[in-house]
Amino acid sequence: MSAFAELLRRHRAAAGLSQVELARLSGISDRALRDLEQGRRVPRAQSARLMATALKLTGDDLTAFLAAARPSTPSAPSAPVSTDGLVGRNDELRSLLDLVLRARHRLVSITGPAGAGKSRLAAELAALLGGRTDLVVCTLDLSAVSDVALVGDLVADALGCGPSRLAPPDRVAAHLRDRRVVLVVDRFEQLVDAAAELAALPRRCPGLTVVVTSQRPLRVRDEHVLALSGLPREAAAALFVRRAGLEFADDAVHAICQKVEHLPLAIELAAGWVRLMSPADLATRLTHRLRYLTDGPRDLPARHRSLRAAIEATLDLVTAEARTTFRFLGGFHGGVRLEDLETLLGQPLPELTELVDINLVRLTPDGDTSRYTLPDTVAELAAEQLDSPDARIASHYLDRLRAGSTFGALDAANIRAAVRWAAAEDPTRLDAAAAMALTRFYEATGRLGEGAELLRQVGTGGIPPLLIRSGQLAALRGDLDAAGESAERALAVAADDDHSTRTAGLSLLGMVAVERGNPGAALAHLRQALAVARLSGDDATLGRVLNNLSSALAEIGRPQQAIRQLEAALAAKRRAGAGPFELGRTLFNLALLALDVGALETTVSRAAESVRLLTEGGHTLLAALAETTAALALLDQDPAAAAACVHRADRLLADTVGENGNDRVEATVHLRASVVRHALRDATAWRELAEAMRISLSHTTRDRDSVAEALTLHARYLCTRDPGSAAVLLGSADRLRRKKITPFVAAARDHALAVLGDRWSERLGRALDDAALVAFADEIAARSPR
Repeated sequence: MSAFAELLRRHRAAAGLSQVELARLSGISDRALRDLEQGRRVPRAQSARLMATALKLTGDDLTAFLAAARPSTPSAPSAPVSTDGLVGRNDELRSLLDLVLRARHRLVSITGPAGAGKSRLAAELAALLGGRTDLVVCTLDLSAVSDVALVGDLVADALGCGPSRLAPPDRVAAHLRDRRVVLVVDRFEQLVDAAAELAALPRRCPGLTVVVTSQRPLRVRDEHVLALSGLPREAAAALFVRRAGLEFADDAVHAICQKVEHLPLAIELAAGWVRLMSPADLATRLTHRLRYLTDGPRDLPARHRSLRAAIEATLDLVTAEARTTFRFLGGFHGGVRLEDLETLLGQPLPELTELVDINLVRLTPDGDTSRYTLPDTVAELAAEQLDSPDARIASHYLDRLRAGSTFGALDAANIRAAVRWAAAEDPTRLDAAAAMALTRFYEATGRLGEGAELLRQVGTGGIPPLLIRSGQLAALRGDLDAAGESAERALAVAADDDHSTRTAGLSLLGMVAVERGNPGAALAHLRQALAVARLSGDDATLGRVLNNLSSALAEIGRPQQAIRQLEAALAAKRRAGAGPFELGRTLFNLALLALDVGALETTVSRAAESVRLLTEGGHTLLAALAETTAALALLDQDPAAAAACVHRADRLLADTVGENGNDRVEATVHLRASVVRHALRDATAWRELAEAMRISLSHTTRDRDSVAEALTLHARYLCTRDPGSAAVLLGSADRLRRKKITPFVAAARDHALAVLGDRWSERLGRALDDAALVAFADEIAARSPR
């Protein structure tokens, strides 16, 4: 039975009409109507329209009914949609031609998100193949068909199979035999339940190749998927220029294409606005993409006249449960990990499978876990459909942070949104524990600037713990003015019995004074903080103050006192049940002090403990710094072990996001690693030193002491091979050094001076300013063998 016969019978039954009644209303004979329902004749166009009017068909039902009345035949295939100049898909087109002409795969699915250009690519393929004499091309547009039961008959009709009582697969097999035919089927995504029936045809017809466009793969055996995404950068710009009638692509055009993710449909819709505004003006307005990606040509299907319509048409193809999950995903910013989604929704995999298959959701890498993101325009629609920010999402992130869970930099937007939600809806959630957890997150991910600014903005509303943590993050990135200002604000609004805030504020002021080279003021603030901490009776608070007091003592050259305070801090933190990050940081500081005083075995053991805890706590950058600290301690006695430490540091750095102030610590890692590489005759050491100095010398804090330490250690290993350069490095180190030289570095300096003898002069190196010093390191790097 033909597709038209099946549709006619169904619509007549649905209308409650007999064959005689429908024949009379349509103005055709009873016998003609019986023959049409039995598939023994093909309707004339006028008869089909009369019957459609009698049946009162509208919309998609009318389109499908009239399309079925005029099936294509192999001798006169239906004309493909005009390609109007295919842009940027030449590679895909060549691949398709190769697949079809060599019959390497005889069921090919062109998939991709709405607006990727699947139908246009298929039309171009049909047009190119249509000129060949060694095969026949047939096309079938299923955009108006939603009934799976009609697919077999529509395919048979498109292939030119005449009326028959055989089932559609048998009709096709009997008709085609081994003739070489290519069938191009467009818009199959709403009919994937018929995929098995379609996939069976190439198996039965050795000369048949089927090319299907679908927003989702058919997921059948023998299917070869050609997945489309956005156009290449230059091709996207070329398409915009052509559609907008411009002469060339400037930066604004490239920005527009990037904002619409290089999707052809979105580019064409955006290009239509150039008649009203410049590309530069349009680029600034495309933060709201759905508002502007509209008003496509009136002769296109509705789904191609706006990107919103295209996405909504895609949503119509998934289950109600998948649509609910889609709306929920609109509450996340920058995607969500699978484990977080499972915590919130239970078992969302069936719905995620639907959404990923149909290209509404993307699976993106996130370390060892799975992460799901929405394309920007799709995310805009999902956010619109979300009634209000979901409290469950914000609560989830805040609760998990407080519980010590680690999140990566990709979740920064989710955590930022959670903090802003809490500030507006439930400020009590932003207490001292939440502030500490947020600080751990921003330190571990290196987003110091972002964290400092967010906590300052929210904390200014009267939340002292956030102001304190904002100041601490600012201090870590070297912004001492902001750090001091946050501390003063927190102390100004803290209650007299708020020992936690007062301790933290005084400690922060003490550390700012340390960084500014004012140890007297630092000790005064920290001793006040220690007195308040003891009043609080809180071991965690006491441990943090002792940690900071140790730093101040180290700055003024009292390392043994500093070590005693750190040991007391470690004990207090352990009593308080501190997490791996807090314990790891204190152990790292103990490793640093052990290195300063030349206790090399203690340095290595403390560093190893700290690396384990810091990695467990998600602070890979500080763990890398601990590895290079151990490497310096091992370098003379066990060079191979030192090299292994640096190698591990390199791997840890690869897992670290270097931004928002994180570059300070990373630069210190490279300063120390460069010393080890130099001692092991690695020619990359000098370039690494120069790059690290560019960052460290841009600060006026103890980063410059780190440079002085590195230069002295380099001079120690350079003095025998290049005494002139070693002398310059020593002089520069003396110029930069702010605090008292440590015994470990002093030993290296003494060794270099003993080798240099009369060739040393205090004037050497001191005349070099920071820029000249970096240039000097670059010069050594340039003449070092590669």
